[in-house]
Amino acid sequence: SEYPPEAIFADLSANGVDASTADAGELIHYPQSQSGLVTLISQSGESIETRKLAERFAGTELAVIVNNEDSAMGRSAGLVLPMLAGSESTISTKTYSNTQAVLYLMAQAVKGQGAIESGLAELERLATAIAVYNEADIEHAARLLSDASCLHMISRGPALVAAKQCALTFMEGPRLNTAAFTGGAFRHGPFEVIEDGHRCIFLIPQGNTKDLLQGMATEVAQMGSQVVVITNTDLNLPEACVVLDVPACCEMLFPLAAATTHGLLADSIARLRGLRTGDFR
Repeated sequence: SEYPPEAIFADLSANGVDASTADAGELIHYPQSQSGLVTLISQSGESIETRKLAERFAGTELAVIVNNEDSAMGRSAGLVLPMLAGSESTISTKTYSNTQAVLYLMAQAVKGQGAIESGLAELERLATAIAVYNEADIEHAARLLSDASCLHMISRGPALVAAKQCALTFMEGPRLNTAAFTGGAFRHGPFEVIEDGHRCIFLIPQGNTKDLLQGMATEVAQMGSQVVVITNTDLNLPEACVVLDVPACCEMLFPLAAATTHGLLADSIARLRGLRTGDFR
């Protein structure tokens, strides 16, 4: 719930809306001044941290994005935006994707009704395109990554949402030690861990920092790392890199376009490690 809003911040800013995100649990204990529309996100609508914030902000401008409209949060807000993701029982995959879709439409709403209609059409197109993927490529990438002692996810801009979600679900499912970095942050310090046997995933959308990420993925591969790249554009990479293609889309929608692919990759790695995704200890 925490990561997806970051994908729309640049677009909102370009249209005159300032936005920021905060960890709900931290905000309870370390309050910050709030202005404008407070938007709380919770799959269940009953998460204790966000529910407490809903109670705190009662009477103010409050919107909630929930999968259960009849939840405590759903009943407390002036504006309820349902995820409509259906039942979610283990790792949040459907609700993660649908949260991104709702937030994307919120960003379009700032621009007017025409943008909302265009946004809905784009989501319909993307939903169809996401359903087509190369299972053999995913299995190949899974074999490359399954015995990693640590796995780094690297991206920039809106696609960093996908890197963070990837890191989270790869700890929940395949039980790998993971960390997500911006390209710049990975350069300053973590570069020292690169050697033969290092493994990483680059998430590279068509957009402002494509060339920077492509250059870093090339450099890291040449230094001995085994690199998997998730992308929606043509790249010039060393042959050793394993590329997983996802549907073409704008940078803001890249995390949504990549969600099915990195979810299936996590599941494939878990099976290779003798685990069943979603069976929590």
